[in-house]
Amino acid sequence: MAQNNAPMIDTSKLKEIDVEWELLDGLEINEINRRNTINARKHDLTVLKRVKQLIIGGDIDAAKYYLEKLDDKNKAIKYIKARYLAIIHFIDDDYQSSLEALNSVRFNEHKYYERICLLKITNMMALNVKEGLYKEFDTCSRLTLKYSKTDHYWLNTMFQLKFNREESFKGSSFSDTQYVLQDQNFLRIWLKTGIYLNKEHLVLKLIKSIPENFYRSKRTRELIGLLYFRTGDEEKAMNFIEDIETPNSENMKGNYNLARDKYELAFGHYKLALQKKKNSLNAIERSLPLVWMLGQWEEGNRLLERLIKKNLPERKRKSLRTLFKIRQEKFDETRKLLDVLNIMYKEKMPFELNQMMFYNALRTHNQKDLIKYSNYACRSMDGLACWILMQTISWENLGQTLERDETIQNLEEDYFQNLKVKQEIEPIQELPTLDQRDIEELDSELIKITPGQDD
Repeated sequence: MAQNNAPMIDTSKLKEIDVEWELLDGLEINEINRRNTINARKHDLTVLKRVKQLIIGGDIDAAKYYLEKLDDKNKAIKYIKARYLAIIHFIDDDYQSSLEALNSVRFNEHKYYERICLLKITNMMALNVKEGLYKEFDTCSRLTLKYSKTDHYWLNTMFQLKFNREESFKGSSFSDTQYVLQDQNFLRIWLKTGIYLNKEHLVLKLIKSIPENFYRSKRTRELIGLLYFRTGDEEKAMNFIEDIETPNSENMKGNYNLARDKYELAFGHYKLALQKKKNSLNAIERSLPLVWMLGQWEEGNRLLERLIKKNLPERKRKSLRTLFKIRQEKFDETRKLLDVLNIMYKEKMPFELNQMMFYNALRTHNQKDLIKYSNYACRSMDGLACWILMQTISWENLGQTLERDETIQNLEEDYFQNLKVKQEIEPIQELPTLDQRDIEELDSELIKITPGQDD
């Protein structure tokens, strides 16, 4: 067998050969540029698909993160980025930022404008911006009517509602039945409108006219179930949504079980709703009390991170997080959070936080803070705080004393039990008493009177 004596190549010194552009002709340069453009476009499309999936899934923070990675030098990418950012702000109830994102790019061309005009009109109505609203509405209706399978029923209804024209709503009487039932999509829009306008009883009167084949649609049955749930017929609502696993259906199932004190089952449905929609406010708000009742402290911290509610003061959110940390017995983290809360409340903490302060000081053996905050709580008529404050006089460090593991010595084995047992009363043996007159008589006998002599 012949031996291979080829010299070994030092691969560490190998490097990619730079393109020598001066040796390439025009066609080769165009080909390289075309490939680079294609690769960049593939990357942008991949990111945009990811952003769209995250928006649909409700993870708007992650969607915004990926959106910022896009280079909007390309005109088409710039428009798509602005539209997605507007949708993200709209989901977050930030209508002003949503409108500003749409106005940041000139969507003058019809092919771009027709994709954003509905969102723009909705933002304007939410912000009560009337200037230019009629013009936007007319232009948008004309350009997008060809895409609407319901003749813009939802858009027209919202526009009429904005200007108090409720009497002109279609589908509010039996004579409109054929108009409402002309199409499955139209029916769903009509049902949503009834729910939005709190006309559940009116809509349910026409439910019997719905063709049987329409009930095969889970989306339709979900809306009908919501109608029954809103009117208080929860049993019938459950029959409609039993096999449906959407966020709204899981929330309804959770509410159904919560009303019947089935806390663990309700919590399970809310968790399923959050798996399908991470920012479901209904599921988060109902899960937080259940977290406390079921002792799921770490789950409570995760839910607080998801809770996006602009009218919720940060002090309350941090107070609840502090309480979860206390129940987890993470006292060092609790101390840091309490210090921040003390600053946020300008050293005028509420009664409940003072309770947390002295309890955390007790568990961390901080005698100085224990005395300080138990004193504050005691002044607010907290009996336990007063007792603890009193014990600090007797014990050098009450927190350490409570954690001693020595056996407690009792005079009797069943000391407390004996205190509850009825005891036999024995009379006190008193010494016999003497009459004061007898004492005076005895004293008089000791006095010797010497008879006097006459002068």
